[in-house]
Amino acid sequence: MTKEHLLEITIVQPGRITAQYHPVTLETLRLEKIHQPPELLPFDVGILPTALTVFGEPIAVLALGSISHPLGTEMEARLLAAIQRAEEEPFLLVVPTADESAPQTLQAIPAAQRDEILAALQRAHPGEWRWLAIEEVQPYLHAAALRYRQRKAEDRLPQLDPAWQPLRVGRPEPSFAEAERYTAAEYTFFELPHRFQHYVSEFLAADERILYAARRPAMPSQRKRSWLRREGLQEGVLILTTQRLIQLSELIPPDSANIRYGFHAVVAVLERFENAALLPLGNNLLLRVEWAAAGGHLTTEWEIPPSGRASLEELLSLLMNFRSDPHACAIRRATTPPPPETLPPLIDPASDSPEADSPTCERFSTALTAALLPGEQPHAWALLPAWFDQKRGAQALTVTDRRFLLLPDHALDISLQQVAVLEFTSSILESSLTIYHLRESRPQRETILFPYPAQRFFRECFEAARRKMSVLPLVLEPLT
Repeated sequence: MTKEHLLEITIVQPGRITAQYHPVTLETLRLEKIHQPPELLPFDVGILPTALTVFGEPIAVLALGSISHPLGTEMEARLLAAIQRAEEEPFLLVVPTADESAPQTLQAIPAAQRDEILAALQRAHPGEWRWLAIEEVQPYLHAAALRYRQRKAEDRLPQLDPAWQPLRVGRPEPSFAEAERYTAAEYTFFELPHRFQHYVSEFLAADERILYAARRPAMPSQRKRSWLRREGLQEGVLILTTQRLIQLSELIPPDSANIRYGFHAVVAVLERFENAALLPLGNNLLLRVEWAAAGGHLTTEWEIPPSGRASLEELLSLLMNFRSDPHACAIRRATTPPPPETLPPLIDPASDSPEADSPTCERFSTALTAALLPGEQPHAWALLPAWFDQKRGAQALTVTDRRFLLLPDHALDISLQQVAVLEFTSSILESSLTIYHLRESRPQRETILFPYPAQRFFRECFEAARRKMSVLPLVLEPLT
């Protein structure tokens, strides 16, 4: 077996029961939790972080062995083969090199075990699967490694600084030569961990200014609990900008390969801010914020350790300045975003060419024209391809100047006046857009899962909706 067949992989989903330990002393481990997978599998699911598919995602790996490995385990593994359905991205089949009893070739895997692997894949993705020998996999791996190197090279290219980001580190004194002073919080941008600089750069709009940012470390939650212990909260940052309040937290800390698994953002626009309070929560503190929507209000919560009290109190004092006064005669800060002259074509991230998407785009254009109310204008849309949800078929999420709309069957139709809070999750593990709204004064939530390669189009829908929410009055008007 040559060196090219040894891979460094990371486990992202254990297939069987695993145990989690924490060190007590240098010689002692203590059992902390037993993890039960939602479905027993004859393999662990992992990724090869240093090789990317055509969709820009790490290659998926099936790791065999006599035991299952906890989430996040890194290991050297031996490539045995791959398994592929039609012309889709194949799954690599590997065994840990540390397991001396593991099979060394595909032929050494018992036939019953191979049948069990096929049965598990068939349950998840019905179709014709075939085994690929190492010689067939190597060209695919070489191309995937090249894509990874190209991505790393692109990440090192200089990027233009957005309007909210300072060009120099430090806090200079006022000077007649400065055309615009940056806020103190903006200068703390470079004090964030590098991955959070990436998340923030990716999320904020070019015309947005940071007013305050409060970092939260990874910590045990006083509110979220499991049967055995308190659940952990991932590291995050609470950002108050000139346009919105953002709760930004990462989903999984990056591994040693520096893979950023993505972030989770809870966002509400300042025009709908009602009230906020800093409350005790066990040993921690809780920032509870109320947001208005037609028919009532919803709340968001942000938990921090006691050490963060001073920064959160300062952020809270700034936030309270945005509390709306219905009797005040104030100039509205936000302006209505102009709708595009024409919507861009719907794109399936798995299609080979724009021509292949043309019939789908024409079909949804016709459906949108029929669905629009008099005077209603579309601002953005994104395709949920048929292969992503075979039961429902192809759908298109649309944001107009009045509502969220899911075509073609209107399975989702929500007035933007009834929406209080939006969530956006961008991750190679699972991506989604969640809408918190009121219906008959009752809190509701709708979550739309979408394929990670299509995140750019769903981000455009998210941005169009939150900008329109800033200017829509909360007096509910019929959509007729």
